[in-house]
Amino acid sequence: MTREEALDRVSRPELSEEFLQKEFEYVANKLDLTKEELQQIFEGENKTYKDYKNKMGIIKFGAQTMQKLGLEKRLFR
Repeated sequence: MTREEALDRVSRPELSEEFLQKEFEYVANKLDLTKEELQQIFEGENKTYKDYKNKMGIIKFGAQTMQKLGLEKRLFR
């Protein structure tokens, strides 16, 4: 496959719009939601781990302390 053929294939939808709508409806039914409720979830605000309670601050503090003591050499981001 050439680069141009790959770009052409990627630019076109892989599945038809009708099939995608049927699949969306199938998933909504499996989750016991209406199609509109599932659409609201899709269009809702994206969340990350920062939006939920976690212990990342404690982990970073411990890692920095261990690095300063020379006991930890990994880099935490």
